[in-house]
Amino acid sequence: MTTSAVILAAGRGDRMGAGQNKVFLPIRGQALICHTVQAFTRIPDIDDLVLVIHADEMETVRQLIQPIGIPFRLVEGGKTRRDSALAGVRAAGSDFVLIHDGARPFPSPALIHRVLSAAQQENAVIPVLPITDLLHHVGAGRRIEELSGFQGHSLVRAQTPQGFRRDLILRCLETAPPEIRDDASALLLAGKSVATVPGERTNIKITYPEDVALAEAIAASSR
Repeated sequence: MTTSAVILAAGRGDRMGAGQNKVFLPIRGQALICHTVQAFTRIPDIDDLVLVIHADEMETVRQLIQPIGIPFRLVEGGKTRRDSALAGVRAAGSDFVLIHDGARPFPSPALIHRVLSAAQQENAVIPVLPITDLLHHVGAGRRIEELSGFQGHSLVRAQTPQGFRRDLILRCLETAPPEIRDDASALLLAGKSVATVPGERTNIKITYPEDVALAEAIAASSR
């Protein structure tokens, strides 16, 4: 069985306010996207990479990541995350795909192996972390209106990479609405089941300016 890693890096990252695609931000002297790519090139079970990016950033990405040691393709992203994921999955030729946010630079080898192994058994799997905070519902005037009823074990936070049998996720993405927030949602909307494996606290997504300092610390500790 073969596996492709599909890395989604076509978002503009407006919440970062960096004036550029956040995957180009430097982390420990190296562009964020390089850290993300390297996380997958270290895994022997990954046969190739598909990087989904903006058309006007293809040459920049190509120069940043070469050489990476395994076959890779650059694919133009779409208007929505669903569109970008669909483009990446269509470009992949493997039996299984791991779809990953380009702005998550630190998935460990153990996490990638955990997702891939579970995907080969379950056909669809995502890594998750429990939400340990108590949740309230805030209404008008930023006042608490009611207790949500959800605590710790009832809710989880989804991470990537999310692993799927390629033909299954392809069919579901093709029929999913464009506003879905992650790939597992496409399966759930199609009535398919999605398994979970434990995620990792250090598998952060770089979204806000303060996340960069945390990423620097994680990169430093991993060295």
